[in-house]
Amino acid sequence: MNPTLLAKRGLIRPAMALLSCCIAMWSAMTYAQTIQPGALYPVGMKQMEYVDTAQGNRHLALTLFYPALLSNADKPMHMVFFTNLHLYKNAQVVSDNVKRPLIMFSHGHGSNGLYYAWFAEYMASHGYIVATLYHYRANTYDATIMYTRSKLWQRPVDISKDITFLLNDKAWGPHIDPNRIGVAGHSQGGFTSLWIGGAMVNADKYLAYQRAWKNNELVPASLRKDLPLDAGPALKVADSRVKAVFAMAPGDLPGFGMDEQGVAQLKVPAYIIVGARDTQAPPKDNAEFAAKYAPHAQLDVMPGLVDHEIFANECDQDGRDTWPEACIDAPGVDRTSLHAYIGNAALKFFDTNLKVQRNSLN
Repeated sequence: MNPTLLAKRGLIRPAMALLSCCIAMWSAMTYAQTIQPGALYPVGMKQMEYVDTAQGNRHLALTLFYPALLSNADKPMHMVFFTNLHLYKNAQVVSDNVKRPLIMFSHGHGSNGLYYAWFAEYMASHGYIVATLYHYRANTYDATIMYTRSKLWQRPVDISKDITFLLNDKAWGPHIDPNRIGVAGHSQGGFTSLWIGGAMVNADKYLAYQRAWKNNELVPASLRKDLPLDAGPALKVADSRVKAVFAMAPGDLPGFGMDEQGVAQLKVPAYIIVGARDTQAPPKDNAEFAAKYAPHAQLDVMPGLVDHEIFANECDQDGRDTWPEACIDAPGVDRTSLHAYIGNAALKFFDTNLKVQRNSLN
């Protein structure tokens, strides 16, 4: 079925679109091998897929955002439902022999990485390479209860596979610094970023979570019968290549079985940011809980009526008409300004913890 129809019927959760308020007019003449002080890169985007033969020929997909060198043929693309994006599909990557830091982005439940294109654009415009995922069988276009509710551990596992794929790719591997890799994510993706960074779930509590879904009689029996009861794969998903995590409104920590002892295993630096009014991942039980027990975490609670969907793209009028609950913020909440704030916080955090040097030329 068409994903737009599914969204209108409430069967998937969408988001919106935007990017840094600072991005100016792009010109290929402005961006050569180096960039001048205060200048930003134009941002290219490229969709990629590959087959994971290790686990049954699964097709894995992601979208890469990167600093681009534009030609006269490159025109900005329009992303349906979203606004305030400045992206150039398949534009040439800047070729300056610089190994760039890589950020992997994990989307929320039922969405996909393009719902956060504003964030990817912000980071790429400052010199990062960003890979936004379509989590396997857990994204807008292809989702099943097996992966959205039971095999949650597949999320961090697939991020690790995507990192390996990009590092080994002949075209993109030379542009990536394997020693400067971070992970960001929103909602269930925020939880995923903590998880792959080293935080752990409690085996018994995760098993109880799986059992609750297997015994949920609201789910058709034909789907429930195949759901596994095995916490083993969820216990070792950390990736030592990940040096820092930026978790946006992470959830559902207590539901997935991540307790105090599990959060304490997150040894890499973490920046945990959430809206004070978050109704889907209440800060007290999730973001504040994680920041309290993670050894190297910084908590940022945005005050006022800032809710869960603030982290997704800004919407155009079609998006606002289709998904008002996700696109329209409370009175007084300015998504454009908050995106600039969140993007700047992420940039400073990753620059510091991935040791990105910015001098007069960048």
